[in-house]
Amino acid sequence: MRGSIVGQVQALFKLSGIAQIGQSKHKAKELARSSGAKTWHEIGKRLGIYSYSTADAYRDVWKQLLSFAKREFSVKDIEKLSAEIVHSFLHSKIEQGVSKRTFQQYAAAIEKLEVALNMYSEKFNRGNTYNFDLSSVRAYAKEVYAGEQTPSRAYESPAELISVLKEPVHQLVASIQYEGGARLDEVRTIRGWSFKGIREDKLTREERGYIEVKGKGGKVREIGVSLDTYDVVREWVKNFDRIGFDEKTYRKDLQEAANLTGQEYHGSHGLRWNFAQERFHNLMENGYTYEQALAQVSKELGHERADITKHYLR
Repeated sequence: MRGSIVGQVQALFKLSGIAQIGQSKHKAKELARSSGAKTWHEIGKRLGIYSYSTADAYRDVWKQLLSFAKREFSVKDIEKLSAEIVHSFLHSKIEQGVSKRTFQQYAAAIEKLEVALNMYSEKFNRGNTYNFDLSSVRAYAKEVYAGEQTPSRAYESPAELISVLKEPVHQLVASIQYEGGARLDEVRTIRGWSFKGIREDKLTREERGYIEVKGKGGKVREIGVSLDTYDVVREWVKNFDRIGFDEKTYRKDLQEAANLTGQEYHGSHGLRWNFAQERFHNLMENGYTYEQALAQVSKELGHERADITKHYLR
């Protein structure tokens, strides 16, 4: 399909027949059951979109997914989306620290995208069949969001992991995540104006280099990294303008590094776990109460709620 991201999403929404606004969802469910659908999942694959608010929310996710596909996989055509791209997109959202409810909304929107793509293909004889099968991603998300029952996803030896990464840019990205608790999308926002200088950490009295990043919803915060990492990041951005990297290749390098060092692979998000745990214990050692340390680590991770941070601290 040709056109801009917005244009493709709008075209798919209008032409596929997925839009059923104003029609009875109840009758559609009954029709799905009479056609052989038994489980809620099977029924959902035969339903359209029945409200304006849902349509707006889902189309926003579709746009985000296609933007991700273009950036990370050089896929610009919505009809060429694959399970690999979809799974990578959802994993990136989990690693960004979205809430369980937000993840579920993303997953639901993408499952409806699958329906729309299949409807479009059938209607216009495109010959494509889509099956994104989110079961493995949902299983991973279930573990991540399982609260206190979730095992720690921190790496046993993050420094060793980083040292054996093949690509220098990957070592740099991993260091920023480990030392500053940054999300991948936040690392991408670092530019020449992001460097805020070296100063004493008011909480631990250690000197750190501070870098401004832009997180979810456009929220800006500063992350602190070691002086060595600060100098390397600043020099890299001076030479290349930004920290450009391919997310898929970065994850593959991390996985291979985990295998080489005998550690379980936890994705790039595992490095944020390491940051959270080490920062929390450091604050506690410096006289902060549990509540004070939790609140500070939550702030530094860019979390809206402290309870999201709790499962990082086991």
